Amino acid sequence: MWACPRSRSTAITRAFERIDDCIIYDEPLYACWFVNTFSQSAPSNSKTNDFLPSVQTNLLNDTNYSRVIEKLTGSLPEGKSFSFQKQMSYHLLPEFDISWLSKVTNFFLIRNPKETVFSYWKAKTATGYDWEEWESHLGWEEHYRLFKKIEDLTQEKPLVIDSGDLVKNPEKYLKALCPKLGINFSEKMLCWEPKKTKVLCWENTPFEKFSENVINSTSFFDRSKEENIPDILVTCINKCMPFSD
Repeated sequence: MWACPRSRSTAITRAFERIDDCIIYDEPLYACWFVNTFSQSAPSNSKTNDFLPSVQTNLLNDTNYSRVIEKLTGSLPEGKSFSFQKQMSYHLLPEFDISWLSKVTNFFLIRNPKETVFSYWKAKTATGYDWEEWESHLGWEEHYRLFKKIEDLTQEKPLVIDSGDLVKNPEKYLKALCPKLGINFSEKMLCWEPKKTKVLCWENTPFEKFSENVINSTSFFDRSKEENIPDILVTCINKCMPFSD
């Protein structure tokens, strides 16, 4: 699953975590992206260690791209029949080989850019960071470019899921999605226990606020509503909109 920040990717990951024979990889390319890009350009009021999760699990702290891909496409652990990978599109840097994507089933998660930008802005400013230093990490253009690359690589259009529709009727959309991924839908995907997760490990990092609501949730929820968009976000929203179609 390829996504942008604030597209509800964590909620969908929690749904797939409920399937017993599924192993979850939560943003496994994060460390590879971090050491190649972000560690040299982190906001000025931060330290490198601030951005590394305290819990090392599911490849999250592995900085060797080839080793990560070998793990993602290799043999599954005992008792698991498939993996679910929550990926941020902008983590797949242009210099990274993408031939492995022909070996997996790819789908793209989208959400109205107006909502993702506003939600991202709230999460980052709540953590005390300057918006101007963070807005380049929204990743909408990278999301679109990757879609086109995978389309060229596989000679077919990847599936696209609008999370705005999914949260309104998660059962309907998950029942439609699962067969396309070659797996069976389970009623357990529709709810979970608050705070009980083995895959979310962003505590004590600047990204903790990003998953706070989902960690404390029990099922899919839609808190989107008409908001007064601050003027500072308008230019960014306008830049993202062409890549959402």
